[in-house]
Parts: sequence; C-alpha cells; structure tokens
Amino acid sequence: RPSARRVSPSQAARLRAWNALDWALYSHLNRSFWRRAEAFGASRLREEVSRLRLRRDALARRCLRGGGPLPARAISDLRLRPFQPPGRAQILGYALRPGLAPAERERCARLATPELQYKDILDRRQFGGGNVSV
Repeated sequence: RPSARRVSPSQAARLRAWNALDWALYSHLNRSFWRRAEAFGASRLREEVSRLRLRRDALARRCLRGGGPLPARAISDLRLRPFQPPGRAQILGYALRPGLAPAERERCARLATPELQYKDILDRRQFGGGNVSV
C-alpha cells in the first residue's frame, strides 16, 4: 500500500513482543479448532458450513435492505450504523428492510447490530445501564 510505512527491526521486535500473547492464543485456538474439525469430519463440516451459508443468505434476503452490507451513511437507524474510525477505512453495516413485523424486526436487528452496539446491549443485560460506547 502507498500509505504503509516500513518499521525498523527494533520496532518489529517490540511489535512481536507486544502481540506475543495474542499470537499464542490464536495459535492455541487454531490448533484446537483443526483437531475438533478433524474429529467432526471434513465432509460433515463442509455440509454444515453449506447449510449455514444457505440460512444466512435466506435471512439476508428476508431481513436486509439490499440483501447485504451498505456504507454507514446509507443506514438511517443509528442503532445499526457501525462506528467509523478516523482515517480512510470505511466500515460497512446493514439496514433492515422496511415493513418487517415487530418480532421479525427484532430478530433481524439482533443479526445486523454492529459489535459496539451489541456489546452495549450485553453490558446492559449483564451489569445494568451506564456502560455505553461512543
């Protein structure tokens, strides 16, 4: 990338040290996943993934305006608009189809809620009000 900067060897060493615990956790979980996937069976796993993708696509058609991700500026419901970090990255989100029945709208919103808002919902359920992301 044109905006990517090179890091010095000492910076690279500091970054590796800083991320060592994350890397160890990732490595452990990755090995654990593949052991379990092998025990589950590769063909059975592929079948389950295929069923999950079909279900996800059906829910996207039923729940989402446009059937897929949209730029944040196109999402009028602030509860579903993803946080946009400073810089050039654009985080996409989801807008619900109009006319959904209340129960279906609630179910669809649970699937389309961005992570910061979802974290706030979980915090309120677990700890009560007060913990809200900006």
